[in-house]
Amino acid sequence: MKRALILIVAVVFAGCSGTTATTAPTATQAPAQTPASNATTAAVQSAAAAEKSAGIESAQVTDTTDPITVWIDQPRQPVVDGFKKKYPQYASLINSTIVDRETLPAKTLLFNNTGSGWPDVVFAEPRLVARVSDAAHSFPLDLTNLVPASMLKDYAGESNCVFNGKVYCLRNDLAQMVTYYNAPLFTQFGYKVPTTFEEMQALSDQVAKDHPGYYLGTLGDGWTWLSYFEASGCPYATSKDVGTLEINVSDPTCTRAAQLIDHMVANKTLWNTDYFTASWVQIANKNKLLMLIAPIWAALGTFKGTYYTDKTTPSETSHLLGVAAPLKWAADATAQTAAMGGAAWTISQHTKNQGLALLFAEYATQDPDLWTGSSNFPSFTPLQPLFNAVVSADPIFASDPTAVFAQAATEISPAGDSWPRFDLIAPLTTVVKDMYSKKQTMVATLPEVTTVLTPLAQAEGYNVVNQ
Repeated sequence: MKRALILIVAVVFAGCSGTTATTAPTATQAPAQTPASNATTAAVQSAAAAEKSAGIESAQVTDTTDPITVWIDQPRQPVVDGFKKKYPQYASLINSTIVDRETLPAKTLLFNNTGSGWPDVVFAEPRLVARVSDAAHSFPLDLTNLVPASMLKDYAGESNCVFNGKVYCLRNDLAQMVTYYNAPLFTQFGYKVPTTFEEMQALSDQVAKDHPGYYLGTLGDGWTWLSYFEASGCPYATSKDVGTLEINVSDPTCTRAAQLIDHMVANKTLWNTDYFTASWVQIANKNKLLMLIAPIWAALGTFKGTYYTDKTTPSETSHLLGVAAPLKWAADATAQTAAMGGAAWTISQHTKNQGLALLFAEYATQDPDLWTGSSNFPSFTPLQPLFNAVVSADPIFASDPTAVFAQAATEISPAGDSWPRFDLIAPLTTVVKDMYSKKQTMVATLPEVTTVLTPLAQAEGYNVVNQ
C-alpha cells in the first residue's frame, strides 16, 4: 500500500506545534521586533513540496477481521478519528481507550500473568517503551524488518526507539527544550540574551539588583531539575550498557548545575514550582517572567494563552516571545538540552493484526492532514515544514524561531530521550521538594539523588556504578 501523497496544503494557523535542520543563529541580544509572519509564504511552499514527495504508510493489511485496541490520551483522539475517516474499511476494527500510559509497565506484567488483555498499539514516550522492553515485560514488537529502512531514516530521534539493536517504536514528536525570553522586556531593560549558563548566572545578579521580582526560571519538580542537569551533562542516570547504570552526582558537571541553581535561588531569580503551578503562572501573567528553559511545545501550548494573555499581561502579546538556542556551559564544545515529552507509537508483539496495527502507527506519525496546524514538532522529517508554517505565522514570536527549534532538535542530550527502565520524574521531584522543605542547598541535596535512584535501578536488574 505504498503510495506517494500529492496534496494541496491548507495550513491552519491555529496554535498547537519540526523543521529541517539548519544552523540556529546565536542570540546575543533581543532581536528586532519584526513580524514573524514574513517567512510564512516560504514555509507554506516548503510544506507543499515536502508533502508531494512524502511516500508514507507502507504497511500491508491482509487481516480484515481481527480488531485492534489502541491506547491513547485525550489529545490523541483526533488521530483515531482521522484514521477511521481515511480508512473507513477498517473503522469497525479500531477500538480506542483513553489510558494513563504511566500504568503500561504494571499492566503489562498483569496481562503477561493472565495471558490476555494486551493493547495492540500504545501512545507512549520512549522512556516507557524502555520499561516494557525487558525480558519480564517483553511487550514491544520488533519493527526492524517491518518498516522500510528508507522510512525509518526519516524519523528524527528514532535512535531512542532502538533497544538492544531492535526498533521498538515509531517516534511521534520531539520535545527539545530551548531558551524562551520576553523580548520587549529584554529590550526595555537593556539586557543581552545569555548564550551560556555562566552568562545566565551573571544576568541573574543584574536582574536581582536592578529588577527584583523578575524571574529567569523555575525549579520545582523532576522536569525542571532535568532542564538544568541534563543540559550540564550530569551522569545522574546514564546507561552504560543494557545492564549497567551510572549514577554519579559527584561529577563536576552535576556540581556546576547545582551551584548555578543555588546561586539563583539565593538571589531570588529562580522560582520554586513546576511550569504549571498557579503561583508561577501568575508571575508570567503579571509580566514578571523574563526567561525560561522549557520544551518546544510550550511556545504555543503554554506561553500563548496561559503565561501571556491579553487580559492579564500589561504588554502586547504580539511579538512578545523570543526564542534562543539552548544554553551551553563555556567549557563545553556544544550545547545539550533536555526533552520534556516527545512520544512514540509502539506495537504489541501479541497483536493478532500486525498489518493494521502498523498502518495505524504509520498514519499517526506521517499523515500530512493530521499534522497540518499542529504545534507539536513532528519526528517525521518530511512533515516538519508544516510546523514551520505554524510558528512562522504566529504573531506571538518576536522573530521566526524555526531555525532555533530545528537546531535544538539536534542537541537533545543522550539521556534526554533515552531513560532507564524506571521512572525518574517522581523521585527527582522528591529530591527538589526535600531541598526546599529541609532548607538545604542543591549542592547539599545532590547525594539524595543517589539514595533514591539506586534501589530503583537495582530493582530493575541494573548494576549501579559510580565512576
